[in-house]
Amino acid sequence: MASIKRNLLYSTLLTMSTYLVPLIVFPYISRVLGVEGIGTIDTVDYMMDYCILFSMMGLTTVGVREIAKNKDNPESLGQTFTDLFALNLCSTLLIAVVFIAIVCLSPHLQSYGVLIPIGLLKLTANLFWIEWLYTGLEDFRYITIRSIILRTCFIIGVFLFVRSHTDVATYYMLFVGITVGNAFCNWMHKRSFLHWDLRKADIRRFLVPFFMLGLFAMLSAVYAKLSLPVLSFLTDDREAGNYATATRVYQVIIALVSTLTGVMIPRMSVLVKEGRFDKVRQYTETSFTLLFFFAFPLICFVEFFAPDIIHLFAGNGFDGAILPMRIVMLQLLVIGSEKILVLQLLIPLRKDRTIVKAGIAAVVAWAILTILLVPRLHSVGTGLVWLAAETIVLVIAAIEVRRSLGIRFPIRQLLMSTIYAIPYLLMGWLVLNTVEQQVTRLLLSGVLFAIYALLLKTKVYRI
Repeated sequence: MASIKRNLLYSTLLTMSTYLVPLIVFPYISRVLGVEGIGTIDTVDYMMDYCILFSMMGLTTVGVREIAKNKDNPESLGQTFTDLFALNLCSTLLIAVVFIAIVCLSPHLQSYGVLIPIGLLKLTANLFWIEWLYTGLEDFRYITIRSIILRTCFIIGVFLFVRSHTDVATYYMLFVGITVGNAFCNWMHKRSFLHWDLRKADIRRFLVPFFMLGLFAMLSAVYAKLSLPVLSFLTDDREAGNYATATRVYQVIIALVSTLTGVMIPRMSVLVKEGRFDKVRQYTETSFTLLFFFAFPLICFVEFFAPDIIHLFAGNGFDGAILPMRIVMLQLLVIGSEKILVLQLLIPLRKDRTIVKAGIAAVVAWAILTILLVPRLHSVGTGLVWLAAETIVLVIAAIEVRRSLGIRFPIRQLLMSTIYAIPYLLMGWLVLNTVEQQVTRLLLSGVLFAIYALLLKTKVYRI
């Protein structure tokens, strides 16, 4: 358990360096680039992220699972890496060709100008990032140190080179530069311990899980990532900018929660392989305890102080992001629970078909609700649709986990955590109605929430 705690610490620092750095620079770039500039960049980047999902398919999950299983055998490790990388090379080339063809046929995409080639550079660099290799090896220390250095360079670059609303391409190039830097470092570092030969690649070994889990990743991306371009198409770039702003804080928080599942996937894969299901149940219970402990104060904080957070980080002109932020933050419990059930349990158990069925059901609901709600409610409707889609995946995953392992969703624990959260509501209401200055409100409530959370940690959760 000590190694898991250490890996969790490194993974948490890694996630903070990945997501908090954009939050640090966002108050600056939102004022320099404006809401339309932010909407344009995020629209292009979301499209490229979707291309990356097509190119990666299920590699991130399959790679971590298979590397973890073979990490103690150098020969098997080298062959596994060779097969997985060759598979990713083929898929990346295919997606790049398809996307370039679509751009050539679409005047709308061509209107984004130089942002499209920059996005293609991100797609190419992602092939060589091979983060799944280091995650499967549980080398979180190396990943963390490398990321912090590159993120620091990104911050410096933004404040040096992004000066006016015309610097949209400059900012996006700096942002993509993080992926390029990670890819270069990872590719060079692997030479010190990994022996592989692309000529001996056998991509057939992992084709089925690659496509099955990739299908789930793409289905999930429909409501998680494609929602923004769809919102922009159905409304305008201003609504897209509001929604992108509303999800920024949430993305940081859910990423911190996801660090736990990221650390646990390789460990759970080994435990399932060894048949140690008592440990699997123990780690699952601990994961839910940690989720509820962190989720409730964060949700309460954002629900009360969303206007202050938006005005502080984005400035004026983003009031339309307040209500979507409040809706999206409710996903913390839903997606956090979903990740525990799907990533920590169903994937190591190889329940790939069930995972895909859950994704299909969620996308059908997303499509129907998008048509009904988004044209009328705009960014608010997009947030509601996303919440509904993720809830469907959670319900299906909970049913399968109960059937396969006899592990029930911890409803009693959830209800007790809700009761324990009542003081958060009281403190938030008191601060909101007695303190006028925004920064003071945020700091005071943060301190009060932290003190009560520490008390719960010591007396109730005992984690």
